[in-house]
Amino acid sequence: MRSRLSCAVGVLLLSGLFGNAVWAEVALKDAKEIAGRWLLVSVAPGIDKPKIEENRTWEFRADGVVVTSGFNRHFKTDDTREFKYIVADGKLKLEEPGRPGKTSDYAIWEKSGDSMILKGGLEGFYFFKKK
Repeated sequence: MRSRLSCAVGVLLLSGLFGNAVWAEVALKDAKEIAGRWLLVSVAPGIDKPKIEENRTWEFRADGVVVTSGFNRHFKTDDTREFKYIVADGKLKLEEPGRPGKTSDYAIWEKSGDSMILKGGLEGFYFFKKK
């Protein structure tokens, strides 16, 4: 009886520790997996933290350029920006403007059909819907 109870307590403790671990990074094979236009719906400092609404389009082009456009909440105006990007080591790497050789790295936290979550950059988590 005692060993069954110990085993049950152990299972409960482990499920409490790992029960929320449903998310895991997805390695990108190449840029084709993210190519196209995506709507950045929101950002958040953590996967389960309150989200900040966004409404920007990110277009990952085949030529290694991502074009972001729409309202920029940091600059409080509509803008369009272009950045070079590559897929390396399963991650997305965007060049940082004005900082040669520096990149902001993003892991694909989740990707399915018409949704994608990126982890990294300045905001933490980026929640996208395919356009």
